[in-house]
Amino acid sequence: MWESWGSNMVVKVKWFYHPEETKLGKRQSDGKNALYQSCHEDENDVQTISHKCQVVGREHYEQMTRSKKYQDRQDLYYLAGTYDPTTGRLVTADGVP
Repeated sequence: MWESWGSNMVVKVKWFYHPEETKLGKRQSDGKNALYQSCHEDENDVQTISHKCQVVGREHYEQMTRSKKYQDRQDLYYLAGTYDPTTGRLVTADGVP
């Protein structure tokens, strides 16, 4: 995070995609809170950030959601794999294209 020339606070973010935002769309194997990491980076004004979320591995996600503490969290996601928005290539966390 840094201050721009115009005195605005700017943050560099790495984008994650919901399955339905990929070229393949949501697949049956994609769970409710799946996210795909991408190489897409961007600089945004801090004021455009609406909230933060937590992204963990699938096993950790399943352990956490079994706990009452995390069952109703709307900001908890698991990493389903990687996605390249320029080519549409999607690779699951298990390495399957």
